[in-house]
Amino acid sequence: MSQSQALAGGAVLPTTSRLRARSGDSARRSRPAARRGLRVHAAIAAPNLAGKTVFDETAKIDFGGHDRIETHGSCSMLFVEYPDGTRVVTLRAENLLPQGGTLEFHWGCVCEGSDTWTLPPDGVVLPDGTHDSGDQKASRSNFGGDGSLTMSFPPGVGEDVQRIVGIVIRNGGADWLHAEVGDLTIPIKPPSSDGVLKALANGEQVEGDGSLYKRFCRINDKLSEATGSGPSGAAAIMATLRLSVIRQLPWYAGGCYQGKDMAHMQEVVTRRVALASATAEDGLSRQFFRAALATLPRGGGNGDDIRLGILQIMRENGIKEGHRPGIEDPFIAQWHQKLHSNTTVDDIYICEAYLHFLHTGNWDDFWTHLYDNHGLTREDLASMKAGWRTDGILGPGQHLPQLINPMKHFYWILRTTHGGGSMKSAMDFARGNMPGDVEGEINEVIANRDEHWVPNKIVELRERLVDTWKYSGDTNRDVVLLDVAMEKFYRQRVEGMDLGGYNADDKLGLLEVAMRNVCVGQDFDRMQAALGFFQKANSAGERWSTEWSLVMDAALDAVSLAMEYHMDAYCAFAQYPANVIASQAGCDQQYIVNFGEECVRGHSMFAVSKTLSAARPDVRAGAGRSAWDIISTGKPELSLHAGMVKVVELADIQGEDLSATPTVVISSRLGGLEDIPPGVAAVITNAPVDLLSHIAIRARQMGVLLVVMPEPGKWGELVAMNGTPVKIDVIGEEIMVGPSEMGAAGAGASQPSGALADLALRLTPSANSPEWLVGPEGYAMGVVGSKSSSLSKLGSNPAISGYASTHGGAVMVPGSSALPFSAFGRAIGADAACLERVALAAAAVAAADDVGDAYLRREALKVVRDTIVYQLTMPADLDAPLAATVAAYGGGCTVDSLWIAIKKVWASKWNERAFLSRKACGVEEEDLYMATLLMEVVPAEMAFVLHTANPITGNTGEVFGEVCIGLGEALVGNEPGSALSFTAAKSAGFPATIRSLPSKPISHHPVTSGVATIIARSDSNGEDLEGFAGAGLYDSVTVDPTEEKYVDYSQEWLIWDAGRRNALMSKLAELAVAIETEMQAPQDIEGCIVGDNIYIVQSRNQVM
Repeated sequence: MSQSQALAGGAVLPTTSRLRARSGDSARRSRPAARRGLRVHAAIAAPNLAGKTVFDETAKIDFGGHDRIETHGSCSMLFVEYPDGTRVVTLRAENLLPQGGTLEFHWGCVCEGSDTWTLPPDGVVLPDGTHDSGDQKASRSNFGGDGSLTMSFPPGVGEDVQRIVGIVIRNGGADWLHAEVGDLTIPIKPPSSDGVLKALANGEQVEGDGSLYKRFCRINDKLSEATGSGPSGAAAIMATLRLSVIRQLPWYAGGCYQGKDMAHMQEVVTRRVALASATAEDGLSRQFFRAALATLPRGGGNGDDIRLGILQIMRENGIKEGHRPGIEDPFIAQWHQKLHSNTTVDDIYICEAYLHFLHTGNWDDFWTHLYDNHGLTREDLASMKAGWRTDGILGPGQHLPQLINPMKHFYWILRTTHGGGSMKSAMDFARGNMPGDVEGEINEVIANRDEHWVPNKIVELRERLVDTWKYSGDTNRDVVLLDVAMEKFYRQRVEGMDLGGYNADDKLGLLEVAMRNVCVGQDFDRMQAALGFFQKANSAGERWSTEWSLVMDAALDAVSLAMEYHMDAYCAFAQYPANVIASQAGCDQQYIVNFGEECVRGHSMFAVSKTLSAARPDVRAGAGRSAWDIISTGKPELSLHAGMVKVVELADIQGEDLSATPTVVISSRLGGLEDIPPGVAAVITNAPVDLLSHIAIRARQMGVLLVVMPEPGKWGELVAMNGTPVKIDVIGEEIMVGPSEMGAAGAGASQPSGALADLALRLTPSANSPEWLVGPEGYAMGVVGSKSSSLSKLGSNPAISGYASTHGGAVMVPGSSALPFSAFGRAIGADAACLERVALAAAAVAAADDVGDAYLRREALKVVRDTIVYQLTMPADLDAPLAATVAAYGGGCTVDSLWIAIKKVWASKWNERAFLSRKACGVEEEDLYMATLLMEVVPAEMAFVLHTANPITGNTGEVFGEVCIGLGEALVGNEPGSALSFTAAKSAGFPATIRSLPSKPISHHPVTSGVATIIARSDSNGEDLEGFAGAGLYDSVTVDPTEEKYVDYSQEWLIWDAGRRNALMSKLAELAVAIETEMQAPQDIEGCIVGDNIYIVQSRNQVM
């Protein structure tokens, strides 16, 4: 049979990645050049409509010194959008003409994808007198007599303009009044984090200006854009500063600068970052700015005091200075040169070490102190020679003890500009800027910093201090720096605690304080909700009873999932800019590979992780939870074939590549810092794993299963599987590890074996129905699959309706129709071009599979899916049946969107799991047919899955059930967190035993309440076959995407109302048994609940 014939009959495959058009790889489209002339209008009229303020910022402008006119003013920038599409920019200068004169705005437009200034495009309405500055790039516009300047972009004009950038000039350019924020920048479109990262990374190029001062200038220039571009922009700022502070970016590779310039720039950057940490729009951005702030010196003070201070010490103590005679002191002479041209925070550390030397008299003590306390070496100081012709700081220093007191004063001068990192130092500068009672208690904490009560007190004080820096309207940088220092001190104290001697209640108390600590600034919405759930659970019910433990266990699940959610995002956002900057700067890769994970390890959330890990075992034991602890759920493919079991310490296979042989590692020890080698699909250990450890974060990022099994008996069974190919199923909180009959099928070609070899003989062939759509009365063997057939049977079942009449409410099966097995073959057979492209793809899949190239096979499979979804045209005679279906279900979606959903179901036949499953079972592509069941989406309040035989134990005498909030995607998609999981005996009253209470953080709901949409469900002839779990291999697609909502379990009755919960579990178990009796076989049932009504959306024979 040819590929085209196989496709038309009902099966196929896909083309190589080289055949697929990659629109994302295409070059950025060219931009029209800005016009070269200017059309100037004297009058600018804003629309007579209410506008939306998009940008409103005021920049300070300080100018003076030498013979300049002393100026201290500002320029405000306002950008307003109007409903008709008009965009208006207004600038207003304040106090910039103390002696009269003229003001102009020297400015340009910057278009998307460029950093180059251009003249404004045709049609922009500009102030009278606007003209080209002479370089065909910049324009000049006059400020009016009232100090304002306005320009307007009419609808459709300047759509390419990203931002307006400029500088205020005075008296025709005699004075260039630079703002402290750098160039004045007004974003016309939302700022781009790509532009921020590009500017910061390009500035770090190996041949670029690598001075610390220039780095601060670049950050200052891009800070407004970074703040407006969300977490990506904030992360770029943080990554630059963190790479700088760990010395992966040079400090002394550029030109020199004056101390007063560094002091001013540090003060401006630190003040602006502190403001962003309090006011950025989203919590993740605020957290990145806090992390950036932790790397910054305080700034401020009089930078000239640094240069003049060392000169004064030299002159007052007779130390040789240039040609001035005096005591020869090489160290002082060399350090003086550095202080004069390139002062940094290193000078604080050098001064500390020098004072230590002055006390001991041994020059070697200078180097020892410098390295032991700050990690600086002789080589580091020798390299501190930017901008001046010396060999850096080499020493030696003369022992001049008379310098001790003058040098102490100089140390204070240095700390004023560069200091602020420790809690005590930060408090010195923040004093007087907070309520008196808080200030007094912080002083008490600093004086008693080693006392046991200090960590809890710090969190309390941070909660009382937050109003001062976050909500007062005046964000004082010194108060924010103090808060950052207090948070750091708290984290370090908790990380240093030995929690082994704490009882269970004390551990929970520590956990609550750790959560309160990270929630002080309200930057973590999910953790804030989890804290509320935890606090309610901690104070409700009979402490340490089974019910209390179950509720607390769900609360701890919520804490864990919130922490993972926030920190996984934090890690990912941090890693990307570090990679980009490092590639430009030539950083050592050992500092870059785990950059994101190291940022997480330095975050206060790590204290939550530590206390959670300590508190959880006692609670899980009280709740009767499974011994398995799931850190990362892995990929769905594990249920087919996970790999060959290898009993080995993960640390012993670092650097290996196991891609050719998928592997399940059984490791008795995990340090937490190991990498996961390529080819490892799962890691099982009996050692505790911290949820924010490197390996935990990496496992979640890579989709690797990472689980803990501490029970010795079960652990022994796992170790005994060494050398065995296994599959792994995640069922609720249980991990089922068993033999895999696929063998090497997951990696390359193989032949089917064992009990699966005759599966193809049991597939029902297509009856080649001539209809595009059939109703329940036409759900017959060979026309549709068992999913549709069973629904038809249930829909007319008197036993089910009888059950409803005795229990209140209704038990219903939603209306449905189905595209039969033959529909896909007919559709693709009618589109010759698409058929041919998919046939080419089939050859690519086969070729890749023949040589065992899993990557190329995966790419080729994607091509066939994309080809079907995006290129297959709808047969003309299918339009009317689909339109009738849409109308029958309320008209809540379109025919086009329904057609896309149907094609996605058909295309899922070629997902990798399905392909490997068919291959392992010897099923030919043309023998596997896919019907598509169309059903109205029920607006579920809750969804459930019921198994009438326990799938974990095989016990046919009890029902196994799971319930979640909202639609069933959270259950069938194996999303993180627990469901309400229970077993119920098939006896009088159906008594239920709870395995876990719900903690899944996300629920799914129809987007528009009251408007029906449709779900297209896969229904193949390869499901529900004895000995083969084919269910779940293929996709079901909601025509309109569902809405995700975060579940607040502190308000959910499933958690708090035990009586109502027990009644629900018994009711569902009784219904499951009624369906099992009618179907005469154990059943796998899916359904949902709306009020008192129950909807059955699926019931199929359970594969044991």
